Amino acid sequence: MIDTAGTITNAASMLHKEGAHSVIACTSHAVFSPPAIERLSSGVFQEVIVTNSIPVEEHNQFPELTILSVANLLGETIWRVYNATSVQALRD
Repeated sequence: MIDTAGTITNAASMLHKEGAHSVIACTSHAVFSPPAIERLSSGVFQEVIVTNSIPVEEHNQFPELTILSVANLLGETIWRVYNATSVQALRD
C-alpha cells in the first residue's frame, strides 16, 4: 500500500544514492493521500505500478504510473469459490 509515499520515496532516494540506475515501485493498493502524487512523480521512480483495487482518479494519474486490473483475478476467485474448487491453485 502506498499512502503518502514518504517511506517508499525515501527508500528510492537511498537506492539512487547507493548507485541504483533506476527504481520501480510496485504496490497492490494506491491510497495516494497528499503529497503522494508529488513525491511519486518527482523523478525518483522510473515507473510506479499499482492495481485498481482502489480506483485511481484521473487527477491522481501521472506519466510514470501503470495501473493493472485485478478483475480477472477476482472473477476467477469467485468462480472457484462458487464451484468449490481450489482457490490456492491460483497462487501456484
